[in-house]
Amino acid sequence: MHALLVGVFLLLRAGVARAQKTDSVWIRNGDHITGEINSLSRALLEYSTDDLGTIYIEWDKVDRITSPATFEVQLISGKRHYGPLGLGPVGLVIVGADTLPLREIVGIAPIKGSLLARLSGYLDLGFSFQKAHQTVQLTTGARVMYRGTLAETIFELTTFLEDRDDAAETSRLSTGLTERLLFGERWSAGVGVGFDRNDELDLAGRARLIGFGSRTLAQSNHVDVRANLGLMVTQERYFSTDSTSHGLEGVVSAEFNAFRYDQPKLNASIKSQAFPSFTVKGRVRLQNDLRVSYELVKDFMLTFTLFDSYDSKPQAVAAPKNDFGTTFAISWTFGD
Repeated sequence: MHALLVGVFLLLRAGVARAQKTDSVWIRNGDHITGEINSLSRALLEYSTDDLGTIYIEWDKVDRITSPATFEVQLISGKRHYGPLGLGPVGLVIVGADTLPLREIVGIAPIKGSLLARLSGYLDLGFSFQKAHQTVQLTTGARVMYRGTLAETIFELTTFLEDRDDAAETSRLSTGLTERLLFGERWSAGVGVGFDRNDELDLAGRARLIGFGSRTLAQSNHVDVRANLGLMVTQERYFSTDSTSHGLEGVVSAEFNAFRYDQPKLNASIKSQAFPSFTVKGRVRLQNDLRVSYELVKDFMLTFTLFDSYDSKPQAVAAPKNDFGTTFAISWTFGD
């Protein structure tokens, strides 16, 4: 009984110590701030304090950092270290048995952080204009990522509703759920499911199941470049036909992300995908997406997107081969 009471006391004491924000950050200008480390992402350290609330500190301004809590620390090389953040000399931090240069760290995440603390993403709402039929479109979009120590889960959704002068309303939908397992220093692999619909391409529905492997080619506090290779099984149906077709396609894609943390923040990403068919000879589908976000006020961005979809051999005779368009939206971001 005595041992149980002692254990409960120690747990409560640890919780109180954590609530009292026992982490410390030393800034290059000489300031010492006591608080609680929430995360490091895209060169910004999210830090909670009692007096100032949540603040964001530019990572290259940090000289030293310490915390008794356990974190995942990711380096530019892709290698991950786990443990408390021990106080080291200027420009260094001790994680476990390793002393790491602060300039090589690109990510810090609490191991026992809450579910919400590990979520990041955005929500879009806006209007867009497309080439097809001089249309005005209502645009929505969402991306939510949950990052664990060994895996990440990503949900993505984009929708377009078109109001056209010469025809009935049309729509475009793309959604997907991806589970990615992280291993090695820069390697990952995963599976994903998704569904696409595009009235402009006569596509009533394309269900997809994909398996892939990825390699991070470059990673820093400002740039992230990744290449992917995989296979995808599809089931397609077109409005102009009653039949359903199945296919096997290759997946070759590259993703480039760049970000600037100076106010106002600026994020840009390009994703290019090629899907050569193993079922239909000579068929190749291409998908290119550009996204640029410019900060208006904290957590709200003005976002421009450009998409281009191409199919060299649609499985409906009258279906167009190409569709592209642009959107402007207001985005609410979280977790970055």
